[in-house]
Amino acid sequence: MRAKTIKDWHWISSAICLIGMLLFSVTGITLNHAGWIESSPDVEVFETSLPKNTLDQLSSASGSDALPAAFEQWYAEQSGYALSNNAQIEWSDYELYVGMPQPGGDRWFSVDLTSGEIYGENTDRGWIAYLNDLHKARNTGFIWSLFIDVFAIASIIFTMTGLLLLNKYSKGRKSTWPLILAGFMIPLFAIIGSAHAADKPLPTATLSIEIPRLNVAEYHPPYVAVWLANERQQRVADIAVWYDLRLANNESEKWLKDLRQWWRRSGRMAEMPIDGVSGATRRPGTQTVELTPLLKQLPQLQPGNYYLYIEAAREVGGRELLRLPLTLPLTNALSVTESGEHELGSVTLHLLP
Repeated sequence: MRAKTIKDWHWISSAICLIGMLLFSVTGITLNHAGWIESSPDVEVFETSLPKNTLDQLSSASGSDALPAAFEQWYAEQSGYALSNNAQIEWSDYELYVGMPQPGGDRWFSVDLTSGEIYGENTDRGWIAYLNDLHKARNTGFIWSLFIDVFAIASIIFTMTGLLLLNKYSKGRKSTWPLILAGFMIPLFAIIGSAHAADKPLPTATLSIEIPRLNVAEYHPPYVAVWLANERQQRVADIAVWYDLRLANNESEKWLKDLRQWWRRSGRMAEMPIDGVSGATRRPGTQTVELTPLLKQLPQLQPGNYYLYIEAAREVGGRELLRLPLTLPLTNALSVTESGEHELGSVTLHLLP
């Protein structure tokens, strides 16, 4: 192949993949250091009730892969959003759940097929999350997937023609091939190092909390606090505090006092929100709390009996407290399950030493 032809292919391919290469390079950095970048998601809540005739039509379509046209029109008028093409429709005996994931955010709603109550959220996590999802081709659709294929082909052409040009003009540049070899060996050693680091996985540590769906006229997601205490009931570590982060002027923080046990032992002395602990309320279902940070703290604690407390309090509702025991040092795998009666369902703690 002539040098001019190689150069033509090289600059044309570079022009095609230029913007894509910049995007993927920048988002490679943001993805690699995602824990350093703070972001406050913007959440819009949609909550209302279906008209009876629309609810009847929806119930009649239970189990189908498409929703009635009348319901889709009603939903678009009420929420301001049309159902997306990638809508994920899930039916159960008493509920319809529709998820509509999108780059940098998420939109979903659920319908109680008995009462007609509908609740939905539209979450926007910001432009960095949007670009990160473009990098991963997450929930992006056919057009973006096609662009990535074109970009990948252009990048391959750009790379191979660059290698041919290096070979052609390398005679007077002794450092060319050592640099190319280094460009191959450095990623190779990084991969080998990562593989050896992964040979010994981190111990698993999770807490699953079931928030039951209650048949009440007015329902609010419960505030939940999770903390570790010693046998004298003194707080050792806060693990999770879920409350309504969206209220203006931090008004929701005053309702944290309803978590009475946690408030007396920790909350009244804490400055909210607590970094790495605070989070938004959770809807009904099984929620998982990652306990790896706690697992790393356990060897530093004195041997003895400890308890993991889970407390829930709900507006226009009740309060419930569960306690899961554990003994330190942790020498064997631990699995403990307790069940609540109203505000909490099944709660399970899994720890591996």
